[in-house]
Amino acid sequence: MLNTETENRIIEAAEKLFYRKGKAGTSMQDIADQAGINRTLLNYYFRSKDMLFETVFRKAMRIFVPNLVAMLNSDVTFSEYVTQMVNLIIDSMLENPRIPIFVLQELSSNPERMPQIIMEMGSDPGKIMNKFENEKVAMGFGDLDPRQVMINILSLCIFPFAARPVVTNILYGGDEEAFVEAMKERKIYLPKMIMETLKRNSLP
Repeated sequence: MLNTETENRIIEAAEKLFYRKGKAGTSMQDIADQAGINRTLLNYYFRSKDMLFETVFRKAMRIFVPNLVAMLNSDVTFSEYVTQMVNLIIDSMLENPRIPIFVLQELSSNPERMPQIIMEMGSDPGKIMNKFENEKVAMGFGDLDPRQVMINILSLCIFPFAARPVVTNILYGGDEEAFVEAMKERKIYLPKMIMETLKRNSLP
C-alpha cells in the first residue's frame, strides 16, 4: 500500500533535482538518495524517471494554469483578462522562480507534453480568441490577429524570468531585490502598455 508521506517526499526530492539539474542530469538513484530511500522503494512508487518527471511537471503547471482557465471561463472582458493574466503569471514566477527554466527545458526535450497537459486542465484558447474578436471593434483593435497578441503577452510576461540571470546582472547590476521590485512594477505597467499598443498599432 502506498504511503502518501513517502510519495510526497519522493516528489519533493525529484522536484528539487529536476529544477536544478534538469531531467537529463538527474538519475533515479539521485532522487532516491535525495529522498532518503532505497532505489527499490522509489521504483515501487514510480516505475520510471519519465513518470516521475511528468508528475513534477504537472505540479508546476497546476500553479497557474487552473487559475488562467477559471479567468478564461469567467465573464471578464478581454482587457480585464489581460490585467488578471499578467498579474497571475508574474506573481507565479516570483513565487516559483525556477519554473520558467524548468518549463523551457521540457519544451526543448518533449514539446508535445506541455500543450497536452494544458489542454487536459481545461484550457480552451478559442475562448480568449472569441473575447478578442467580440471586443476588437469597440476597443479599436482593427484586424489584429489575436494569436499574435497572445504570443506578445506571454513573451512580455515570461521572458524576464526565463532570462533572469542576464536581466538581473545587466540591467540591475546583479541586485535581486531590484529585479523583484521591477517585476512587481511590471504588473501595473504591462497591461496599460499592451492595451495602448493594441489600439495604436491596429491595422487599417
